[in-house]
Amino acid sequence: MGLDTYAGRVPVDFFDPDLDETKVDYQFGCTRLDLLALRRAERRRERQGGCLFSGNYFRGGIYAFLISHVTGVFIERVWIPPETVAEMSEAFERCDPETTIRDYEASGGRAGYYQPSDVADLQAFFKVCADRGLGLVGSW
Repeated sequence: MGLDTYAGRVPVDFFDPDLDETKVDYQFGCTRLDLLALRRAERRRERQGGCLFSGNYFRGGIYAFLISHVTGVFIERVWIPPETVAEMSEAFERCDPETTIRDYEASGGRAGYYQPSDVADLQAFFKVCADRGLGLVGSW
């Protein structure tokens, strides 16, 4: 089991021994409008060939190294605040997906593991999060 990453407004510490996971709302405080914006971005990306996120969720552990390469932030954390997410979004907005993958592979990243479409999907996800003031919740 790896890291799952959720956009949200409410931090949840899954390592808290007193946490009752049966009472966790996996929307993490996202409003109906937050979820609608994420679903619209998801549908736009799906029309372009697929999408790595679904609503407010993506498999963060799979994309952690690519995200770190682009943003300098390693996402394997319990909570990443909205201000940091906005900076991460800005880093994604500045990059070209094709060039990013070439740079990632040239810097020692596993060749062929990520595709330019992954970068474009992450750009879309982080843009919505930044625009809506959302943070990231890590769940293992």
